[in-house]
Amino acid sequence: MSFRNCIINAEAEGTITPEQAREARDLFDDLEEQYQGQMNRGAASSKAARDAFDALEREVFERKRRKLLQIQNWKEIKVNLDQYRNIRGEVDFGRAAEALFDNDGLARYSSVVQREAAVERAATRKLYNVLATFRRNLVGETRNKAQLKDMVREIFEPGSTGSASAREMAQAWSEVEDYLRLRFNAAGGRIVKRKDWGLPQIHETLAVRKATAREWIDFITNELDITKMIDERTGLPFSPERLELALRDVYETIRTDGMNKLIPGAVGQGKSVANRRLDHRFLVFKDADAWMRYQEKFGNANPFDTMFGHIKAMSRDIALMEILGPNPRATVNYLKQTIQKEAGLKADEAAENAARRSAARLDNLYLAVTGANNAPIDSKFGNTFAGLRQVLQSAQLGAAAISGITDVNFQRMARGFIGLPQVNTINQYLKLLSPLGAEEKGKLAIRLGLIAEGWSSLASGQMRYVGDISGPEITRRVADFVMRASLLSPMTQAGRWAFGMEFLGTLADNVGKRFDELDPRLRKTMERYNIGADRWDVMRSSPLYEHEGASFLRAEDIEARTDIAPGLARDLATRLMEMVETETNFAVPSSSLRGRIALTGETRPGTISGELTRSFAMYKNFGITLVNTHLMRGMTQPGAKNKGRYFADLIISTTLMGALAMQLKEMSKGRDPRPMTDNAFWLAAFLQGGGLGIYGDFMFSDVNRFDRGLAETVAGPVVGFADDLRKLTIGNIVQAAQGDDTNAAREMINFAARYTPGSSLWYSRLALERLVIDQLQLMADPKARSNMQRLETRYRNQFGQRYWWKPGEMGPSRSPNLGNIMEQRP
Repeated sequence: MSFRNCIINAEAEGTITPEQAREARDLFDDLEEQYQGQMNRGAASSKAARDAFDALEREVFERKRRKLLQIQNWKEIKVNLDQYRNIRGEVDFGRAAEALFDNDGLARYSSVVQREAAVERAATRKLYNVLATFRRNLVGETRNKAQLKDMVREIFEPGSTGSASAREMAQAWSEVEDYLRLRFNAAGGRIVKRKDWGLPQIHETLAVRKATAREWIDFITNELDITKMIDERTGLPFSPERLELALRDVYETIRTDGMNKLIPGAVGQGKSVANRRLDHRFLVFKDADAWMRYQEKFGNANPFDTMFGHIKAMSRDIALMEILGPNPRATVNYLKQTIQKEAGLKADEAAENAARRSAARLDNLYLAVTGANNAPIDSKFGNTFAGLRQVLQSAQLGAAAISGITDVNFQRMARGFIGLPQVNTINQYLKLLSPLGAEEKGKLAIRLGLIAEGWSSLASGQMRYVGDISGPEITRRVADFVMRASLLSPMTQAGRWAFGMEFLGTLADNVGKRFDELDPRLRKTMERYNIGADRWDVMRSSPLYEHEGASFLRAEDIEARTDIAPGLARDLATRLMEMVETETNFAVPSSSLRGRIALTGETRPGTISGELTRSFAMYKNFGITLVNTHLMRGMTQPGAKNKGRYFADLIISTTLMGALAMQLKEMSKGRDPRPMTDNAFWLAAFLQGGGLGIYGDFMFSDVNRFDRGLAETVAGPVVGFADDLRKLTIGNIVQAAQGDDTNAAREMINFAARYTPGSSLWYSRLALERLVIDQLQLMADPKARSNMQRLETRYRNQFGQRYWWKPGEMGPSRSPNLGNIMEQRP
């Protein structure tokens, strides 16, 4: 019987689906045509049948394996949903399902966000030398670019450069890439090991769109080693025809940003995560130079960015599959159906409405995790506004580091809550901020699994206040420079490292204790991450990592153990890093998935609604993150007494730290500190401590620190910028046409001062204003002196403050009057 007849019979009997039958016929026809040029017709048909059968058998096996993993995953999720209890102690499938994406402190199971961070750190810790060697400098550029190229050559051609360090780092990359590949496959993926693979490709959509399909295919074909390329579908070399089809499909995927694989009616884009990485993996470049030539023309010419972008993308996909199964979209639908079914059984309209809201939030959470809702509808429109937001951040967040001193308090609370020592917090901050030995301290942190965002990514510091680092590279570099120069990024990194090191060090100090002998706070913390007595006994028997007399319990050493089951070793290591990472977000509040969803919802960049929403969201991310961390933690404390104790500590301490930040900001602007004798000041301090300091301005005035009204402040900085630009251009034209005084020179100088990147740096802003901006105003505007005097009068009458360095003066007249805090005049 011919192979074609076998396919027909199998389809008729229902053994295979019509789609599988079509795939089998197409594959057999392709192979038969390919082999007929190499052998006679009979032999070609026979070989094509064998190879097609083998390929289909492998595909059937993979489908069965993924289906079993998906079923197993759903069973585990159902158990988690049943065991979850909300703040009121009630079964709540909606909240339980949302906790699969971003843990809410009540769930004892892992979330996608936690797992992604843990996997990324597990991979990155192996690259501590790579990060230390090529970490970004102050202006965001990768260091040692020549050595970076040597490493790329060693990755493609081991031993080709003669550089021992390049060869060592290339080997580390190979180990990382293989670790991610194996973990991806274990979760349901299928990536074949290829020793000649080298590095992933970053395809820049806009660059590819500028070329026709023919131009792109011809260019990349000249750079590929076609003899080494394997068709993942068949496990055999490509025929010229199939290679052409495959490359054309890749081109369309890049050009359309994946929309060519969109399944109508499905949540998200493209194929299942398990199959996602088969499309581009078959590309094998001739050598390192060929790979770099392609990246320069159609991708990212910086190999450092490519490597860590690959780690981040793989970590996300691994997390999605480990938590939601090989086909996360199917799991999202399963969760929505489960929630709606349970609500329907109650026959209650309120429950049904809540179920629909939960289903909508699940869609938004999934789109946010995958990044689909951050892909711009109109790339040019979206990139323009993303770039504008970054320029505004670079001009307006130069003093955010002063607000960052509140981290010391959050660090204190987080350490006290889980039973860590608090006495050396500030000392640890200062040590990690010191440039002396910075590289070695960074290496230690990374080897412990504490990732260095400031070393590996652009504009990471602004995530705390903005939650968005997309946009053109030039504006990301500008924003990143200001975050580094203002010390916000170094302070954030130092705080996260200090907390993580203390946590792992404290665990090491306690390995001699049984679980019931641990500090009750530490024990409860571990229980929240599903680490009980039996798991602690395994973890504490792992070897400790020693460094300059200090001991640490590392996830890497737990995962490397061979005396326990590999699955248990990995699970314990993963849970340890999830615990450290999640608790670190309480010590140094950054951004959160729930916070981004709360602010931007389902809107997409590149649309009017999406860009207006992102303008509204600017500088509100930190406050929303506090709601999802400390406020939620307070709400989950058992009993009214414990809730009251936690909230009293939170409110009092954040208000005091907010007051300190406010006064430091005032003095950095040349003014005496504000009197602290009225309720309005303390309400503003409370808002400042909670990350909403700009709204505290309205406790004193009808405008904020940028001379904006409440409506403009709520709408966001982009709206304010547009209004200023309108006044500077159209407004002045209208005034001139009506014969009014335009004040164009004064407005131009103010506009430049307000929107010049770096102009708000806390340590240089005052000198820039007095010695440059004010002097320009005095030269260009006859009314400048009287305007400055009115400003002094306003602050004296409304806020009870005087200037220690008056506007328009070339130098300060005195030092700040600290006695003004209690309204004591000099």
